[in-house]
Amino acid sequence: MANLKEIVDLINKGNLKEALTLCVTYENEKNKKFILNFRGVIHLIEGNLDIAEKNFLDAVVIDSKFIDPLKNLYLICLKKSNYKDLLTFAQKLIEADRFENEYNYKLAYAFELNNNLKDSIEYYKRYIDKKGKNSKQALNNIGCIYLKRKKPKIAINFFKQGLNLGEDKIIINNTFKCYVLLRDLENSDLYFDKARKIDENYIEFKHTKAKYLILKNQIAEAIEILRENIDKPRFLVTLIVLYFNLGRNEEGKKLLIQSKAKMEKDPNYYNYLGLRLLYEGNFKDGWRFYEHRNSKKFDFFKETKEWSGEKIENKNIVVFNEQGLGDSIQFSKYLIPLCKIAKKVTFVTKDSIKYLFKDELENLTIETIENCKNNKFDAKIALGSLVKFFFKEKFGKNENLIISNKELDLEWKKKIPHDKLNIGISWSGSFNGPNEPYRSIPLQKLKKLLSLDVNFYCLQNEIWDRDLDFFKSSNLINCGEYKLNEIASIIQNLDLVITSDTSFLHLSASLNKQTWGILSLYPDWRWGEFNKINPYSSLKIFKQKSFNNWSEIEELIVTELQSKISTFNNSRKLKSNL
Repeated sequence: MANLKEIVDLINKGNLKEALTLCVTYENEKNKKFILNFRGVIHLIEGNLDIAEKNFLDAVVIDSKFIDPLKNLYLICLKKSNYKDLLTFAQKLIEADRFENEYNYKLAYAFELNNNLKDSIEYYKRYIDKKGKNSKQALNNIGCIYLKRKKPKIAINFFKQGLNLGEDKIIINNTFKCYVLLRDLENSDLYFDKARKIDENYIEFKHTKAKYLILKNQIAEAIEILRENIDKPRFLVTLIVLYFNLGRNEEGKKLLIQSKAKMEKDPNYYNYLGLRLLYEGNFKDGWRFYEHRNSKKFDFFKETKEWSGEKIENKNIVVFNEQGLGDSIQFSKYLIPLCKIAKKVTFVTKDSIKYLFKDELENLTIETIENCKNNKFDAKIALGSLVKFFFKEKFGKNENLIISNKELDLEWKKKIPHDKLNIGISWSGSFNGPNEPYRSIPLQKLKKLLSLDVNFYCLQNEIWDRDLDFFKSSNLINCGEYKLNEIASIIQNLDLVITSDTSFLHLSASLNKQTWGILSLYPDWRWGEFNKINPYSSLKIFKQKSFNNWSEIEELIVTELQSKISTFNNSRKLKSNL
């Protein structure tokens, strides 16, 4: 083995050519696996990844539990962004030495990169329990996973555990980011100071600081930071979105168009451009750019060709649901005209919302991905992409595919009292998303509305920290913990739903329930041109007249609702006198 040590010494000194020569000289059947690994290391250092990979694989063929080439193959997969094989080699490392805690970390990271977040968390926790040397990093990674899953409250717990192991600017900034996402001003202030003190030039801090200043309505300061870092796509996108929400449309659009060279490699660029064009009513270009959204990342039906509008009267087409609940509800009606021109339509959606869609059309089947991912289809299309083909389609009154469960409807009819008006309410959407700070309403801003003498039912299941204290002290009846089929039946038994631009707006209006939608000054694209032809006959829109001013809307709603309350009370008195 002395000869092999000589090769190692040469590699460590950077004498790669000489080391490779010795590999040839010293190779024999007994040490072949070691020589193959050394050759792989030399080629890896030189950047010849494919040759290195072959050498490592040949070494593993000789000895499947040979740790060194397995670790090197893991590294190559990282360099190549080959996450599927990365997972394979991480699992082989565990099989080779289940007592080495480092491999728990590698496997956790591999699961994370493969978007298997549940298993990733499990193996990070195993690593932490065995007191891995990088436990602080592992705790940060778990926090980031929960942040990715839109659970900043849980993420904070892991970030703080990481900070207990030592000060860290990355973790401090991640904690700061969570509190900003949660619109928790008190803790945002606290971690703003901590993050600023540790490194105010840290780029992650600067981006979160800009969002923090927007939250505090210090718009000029936020714009200054964003403009100073405009060469970075995240800052650019945040600034563009901010301009549009401020009503500074010309500045926003100009910046969007000027940014093409910087952002054209990012699919989000064309998506944002498409959304803006759609908002303005430029459908020809808007639909084209809208196709750059994340639907293209859908993993199933890869071999199935995309439908592009050709005749499909003899074809079996699959439509996959790739967006949020609100989009799914609104756009599902475009399955109706599709069914008129296709032989068979299969709509693939999540199991949790499958029951909301009725499949009463003769050639329509509604399925989950697990039940049909191996099925063969003639063509495919994303649900959101159907809109461009049928946008001008004439629909009958409330013609859509949304339905509630009749048995549940009757159950809730018995549960809900009718001594007062019953009103559903939703005021905020999910935590993440560039437009989220602008479309959600602080619950405190609806204080006057919630003081009225009616039964208010909370429909949403996420309560932001900033709203929690007021929520607990309010008269809101919490229904947010029920499953969506229950929520649909609750809505069916209400007199009215008042909601910001959330999925509950679309659910309520699709169920033909009287709905009052509260929109920001410059809302989502569907309320641009769409607003001119209101897609729901039961929907009334209340729109901001100035940036971040919810008070005017609340006054209008309170005035109108007081009139409804008076009418309701007079009707009850009249019935009691009969």
